[in-house]
Amino acid sequence: MREVLLALGEVLRRAEMYASHQIQMESLSTRERMSQVLETLTQGGFVPFVSLFKPEEGRLGVVVTFLALMELMKESLIELVQTEGFGSIHIKAKSE
Repeated sequence: MREVLLALGEVLRRAEMYASHQIQMESLSTRERMSQVLETLTQGGFVPFVSLFKPEEGRLGVVVTFLALMELMKESLIELVQTEGFGSIHIKAKSE
């Protein structure tokens, strides 16, 4: 879990680079993001954790995506794989 939080911190740092002073309210849905993530994962194989985030959406987009991933894990629809300590984290749709 520590590695997941470290990876999230890295994504948040990258998202800050896209911060601007223009404020636009946009409603991001965790359920909608869950569907988008599952659609991406069903296209096959392992997907890098960081590739599921869109830094241009800013901090809110990163948080919504992270919550969607946590919810998918809770529902046992995805699995996270890390082959070595502090290595890359990959996600795939759980096979039944």
